[in-house]
Amino acid sequence: MPQAILNMTEGLPVTEITLHRGETGLGFNIRGGTDIPHFKEDTGIFVTKLKEAGAAFRDGRLKEGDKIIEVNGHRIQSVTHNEAVQIFITAGETVTLKVQHGAEEFILKQLEARKGVGGGGIILLILLGLAVAAGIGFVVMNNKK
Repeated sequence: MPQAILNMTEGLPVTEITLHRGETGLGFNIRGGTDIPHFKEDTGIFVTKLKEAGAAFRDGRLKEGDKIIEVNGHRIQSVTHNEAVQIFITAGETVTLKVQHGAEEFILKQLEARKGVGGGGIILLILLGLAVAAGIGFVVMNNKK
């Protein structure tokens, strides 16, 4: 059964980067995929590490935390991790990527905002509970007089 495709970076700008593999390779690590998402809310492929000897580091445009949308025109939002790895391995000498810069940070901010909304509600309930308890305590104390 195919895995669900989840995407939290809709609307984030897409940039095209062309890299030449050379002797040292593309030089970056990825995480993600439909089978082992980097974020449970997004099944995309994310750059997690740049290697100093690699083409991506020398080029300077690809950054850790970027989300890779396409490799040589092949969309990779709906692939497993191993399928993504194979796409990179077989991509050839010249590799054109479509990426969303800062996608990881963008997702983390969205997740934090979601927590903030829920967390604020919980804090309000706790404060209301304390206020009610304090009021009951006050009433009980007054009745003992």
